[in-house]
Amino acid sequence: MDVQLFVDLQDRLDQESTLREDIKNAINELYKTCRLATAKLAKAHAVPKSQTKEVTDAIKPQFETIRQNISTLVSLIQPVTFYKYHDMWTNAIQSACGLVVFAIYLESARLATPSDVQTYLGCRVNTENADVTEFVITLEEYLNAIVSLFNELSRLAVNAVIVNDIQRPQEISTFASELYAGFQLLNLKNDNLRRRFDSIKYDIKKIEEVQYDLRVRGLIS
Repeated sequence: MDVQLFVDLQDRLDQESTLREDIKNAINELYKTCRLATAKLAKAHAVPKSQTKEVTDAIKPQFETIRQNISTLVSLIQPVTFYKYHDMWTNAIQSACGLVVFAIYLESARLATPSDVQTYLGCRVNTENADVTEFVITLEEYLNAIVSLFNELSRLAVNAVIVNDIQRPQEISTFASELYAGFQLLNLKNDNLRRRFDSIKYDIKKIEEVQYDLRVRGLIS
């Protein structure tokens, strides 16, 4: 028996193990940067709308680092192995997308487009669900980031009242309602995404309750 076969197989196993470790390290760096960015962006909940530009400006260096972190990850992945390792980084990419979506809402009160995500993160969103020929952000990751925005909006509506930004909940409610209506046009097949979408109604309800309380108190018309 030629034992060289097993020597070669062990070499391949070692290469696989090394690659997985390198991917894991790249993902950990991405998570670390996302956590710092999340902490900085959370300050938007403690200031009125007029001061949110200071918050979004302060987070821009973290977006550059996130882009670099993702670039490191991209350099490790061949298109043919994209889905083999995809589960390792999908949550981290969703976190990064979520930061982009929230930051753009704070900056301009609009929904971040796939083009915006590509500009911030350096990878295109695979909106066509086409075969992978490069490292991409999946459509599900982009949609999950949008779902996460609803939770941020419900918190923002509550905290806006605390900082005496009384008109802001109405703006948030209008935007959230239109976004929710758009989401309802989607026929979601992904079970996890579907469950998360079903939870949006609780965020919408919280925003509506804030508006109701303000109207009852005569603070808005």
